[in-house]
Amino acid sequence: MKAPTKKLRISLLKASTLLLVTSSILITPTISEAAISKKPQLTNTEMTKYPAEIIKGISLTLRKEKHGKLTPTEITEQIENMSKVAAMDTYIRSFPKDLTGSRVREIVYQIYKIDLDAISDLGAGTKQSVYPDQITSSIKQIVDVDDIDSYIRNLSKSEVMDLYLESYHYELAPSDIRVAINLIFGTNLDGISSLENSGIALFSKGQWINQSSEDLFVVHTSDDDVDVKIYPTDYFKKRTGLDELPVELQDSLKQLGYYFNEKVSAFYYADPDGQSVPDYFKGKTLGLLIDYISSNYSDL
Repeated sequence: MKAPTKKLRISLLKASTLLLVTSSILITPTISEAAISKKPQLTNTEMTKYPAEIIKGISLTLRKEKHGKLTPTEITEQIENMSKVAAMDTYIRSFPKDLTGSRVREIVYQIYKIDLDAISDLGAGTKQSVYPDQITSSIKQIVDVDDIDSYIRNLSKSEVMDLYLESYHYELAPSDIRVAINLIFGTNLDGISSLENSGIALFSKGQWINQSSEDLFVVHTSDDDVDVKIYPTDYFKKRTGLDELPVELQDSLKQLGYYFNEKVSAFYYADPDGQSVPDYFKGKTLGLLIDYISSNYSDL
């Protein structure tokens, strides 16, 4: 009998290898998946975007809603790519119990790293003579007082939030909870989520709301959001060689009402009536910066 030719030996080797791989897939699919994938495989414990408790809750929801059809790798990838808003919504859906104000504030800190209790203790947040009717009318349903506005003014913002959630028997949807947080604390979680990886650092109400080492511009607001200043980061200066905002961006900010304030060495805006800058103005400012970065510095 003739010895196998070189071509035949190669064919036999390929067949043996295929049989071995096939057996491995049938016996240990997760190991096989990790072995043949060129992408790095992260386990839940290796993820750093959110705390382990949040990851566990989100994973539970994803498995339940997808009827267990997601692999651990797919779950990890979904969580890593989730916006903070989506992470908050998905995590809350894993909660079997009613969410009190203190628990919601803890979740906000775990996902956003924003300390709402610190904002409350500082007395920071939206500057207003009274809370919006949406807040006061709801609280009035469970508090028996003659002057609800005066009563609420003497409460901390965290206490106002607690009463508001209680008035709805702790059954508000996540989106409604975020609306309440914005109305009470002046903290727009939906807007903040959109700033992730935008190149914009946001300092507001005594703490960093959004920040990374590669941010290009800083938006710095006062504790009560009455005034805003904008200036370039050290990273921007190093990468571009510029010591100030680009002229084109300066001109765009001037059209919104900003001017260069030499005292603070930044482009500056203050509400003429001494009230907190409204959301639409914040949105215009951030939108302008995001568009400018996208058009001019997407490679930084």
